[in-house]
Order: sequence, then C-alpha cells, then structure tokens
Amino acid sequence: MHKATATAAALALPMGLVLAATAAHAGASDGPQDTKVLHAQLQPMNETNATGTSTVELRGTTMTVQIHATGLAPGLPHAQHLHVGGENICPTGLKADENGDGFVSTVEGTPYYGPEAVSLTAEGGVGAENKLDMENMPVADENGKLEYERTFEVSEDIAKRVLHGKAVVVQRGIGAEDTREYDFNAAGPSELDGSLPAQATHPASCGALAAAPERGMETGFGGTSGTPVAWMIGLGAALVTVAGAVAVAGRHLLRVRA
Repeated sequence: MHKATATAAALALPMGLVLAATAAHAGASDGPQDTKVLHAQLQPMNETNATGTSTVELRGTTMTVQIHATGLAPGLPHAQHLHVGGENICPTGLKADENGDGFVSTVEGTPYYGPEAVSLTAEGGVGAENKLDMENMPVADENGKLEYERTFEVSEDIAKRVLHGKAVVVQRGIGAEDTREYDFNAAGPSELDGSLPAQATHPASCGALAAAPERGMETGFGGTSGTPVAWMIGLGAALVTVAGAVAVAGRHLLRVRA
C-alpha cells in the first residue's frame, strides 16, 4: 500500500506543477500592466512620397512610439501627432480639400482623423498644447528619412482610446525638397498659426493604428516555441512522461514484492 501511495503521489506531482504554472501564467497575462502593441502603415498625403510605419506600445499609461518614415521633406522638422476623436481614418486623395486649393490641410483632415491628442516631439512636452512646437519636432535627414522613438506618459483616457484602435498617426510638412525650407509662397500661411507656412502644417503622411497580431499564431498554440505557454506544454509533457515511468516502475516493484 505504501508503494502504491508513493506511485500515485509521483504521478500527481508533475500534473500539479503543470497546472500551477499554467495558472500563474494566465494570471500574469491577464494583468492590467500587460504591454499592448499597435501598428500603423503610413501612407502619403498631399501628393508627397512620404511613407513609413509606426508602432505604439502601451503598458498601462506608459506609451512608447516608434516611427520609421521616408520620403519626407529633407533637412526640415516634421510635426507629428496622435489624433483621436474623428472617424479613425485617413482622407484619400483630395477628398477632404474643401476650399479647392489643391491641398488637404490639417483642419480639413480633422473630421477624418480627429484633433491632436499627443504631440510626438523629440524633446519637451507631448500634450496637445505642444502641437506646433516646431523646435522640438524630429527632423528628417538629408535623404528625407526620419527615425523616431520616445517613451512618455499619457492620460488613462488617451491610453484607452489608442488601445481600442481609435487613434491615427499623422506627420506634417510637405514640399520644399529643393529649397530646404517651408515656403509661404507655395500654399500661403497655415490655418493653425499664421506665422508658419501652410507647407509646415499640411499633412504629409497618415496611418490608422490597429492592434498587432499575436506572434506565433501560426503554430496553433497562440505562441512560438520560445513563449512561456509552449515551454510549459513541453515541460508538462516531459513531467507526465516521467510520472508514467515512475508508475510503471512502482507497479513492477509491487509485483516483484508480491
């Protein structure tokens, strides 16, 4: 009887470890501080060549934004923002050009992507009040390439809106490829600030944020072989195999004793 009890205990132990590990992982993954990832594919606006990608990571109210863009006006600052409160889409072509001047201004695009909620500055504040802080906006290199990454805090409301796919990334700054400056003569003064050329505030690219797919979904287990879930599955299988061997050995020993 003592040998049978020991065998049963040996079998129960690995299963208990697997169940405990699985429960612990489930509790951790359901926590409020999990990192959520969203992506945006930036498409040209106002007949620019600006394209790129943006990734937003959220952990609670801590936000990390990455932008990789090309085709922007070289050597110039590009105001960029997260917009919320619109239809969460980017206007295509000149559909939003209400005044018929041949450009879609930031104001004309606002019903589509919403007003500025976060200013993606390289330094300084990131609030909506910093939307025209041109001195702290990132600058494209001589080839029109812009690389951006910054981590900062946002309000719970903004975090929730972004998390639910209700945010759009917009980069501004068009033309000026030859002169290396924003020109008042090209499109007049900006609707947002008359001291700035409209070229500096017209949208150059736009992309709606959407949740990124889970990595490794193609494996059928919702993760890759390197994820905790897959690791626990492998561990569980190994432990069950060991438990089976122990059980067989126990039964053999009982037969020998009998």
